Amino acid sequence: MNLKLFTIVIVLLVATFNGIDNFSNSKSYQQADYNIDVAQQTPKAFFKTQCGFCHNKEQLIAPDMNKIKAAYMKKYPTKEAFVKAIAAFVKNPDKKNAIYKEGIEKFTDMPKMPFKEEQIRAVAAYIYSHSNL
Repeated sequence: MNLKLFTIVIVLLVATFNGIDNFSNSKSYQQADYNIDVAQQTPKAFFKTQCGFCHNKEQLIAPDMNKIKAAYMKKYPTKEAFVKAIAAFVKNPDKKNAIYKEGIEKFTDMPKMPFKEEQIRAVAAYIYSHSNL
């Protein structure tokens, strides 16, 4: 085997194994989720760590929360109705119950979230009361 080719193969193998090691040591969203005491978080912090991870403008994994909020505000203009509707969807995210249909078409299904009712409602109230999320 040519010495240059052998060197390239060795470098690639080292880089690959180093990358795998770094990947296995990094925390995924789900793993990081368990290390955060969500019960102690303010609604703003909860939104940023739990919801904003996927629902943000810069790195869309899920629809932008501002667009979701606009769709819900149109159908549920009062705070009470808005919070109730958001909480119902988060507790049981189903395509047929989605208000923001465009988001459902572009992204994968939202998984069920293991959050308590009061946490979901507090964050939904935060979303209702704040703009430019």
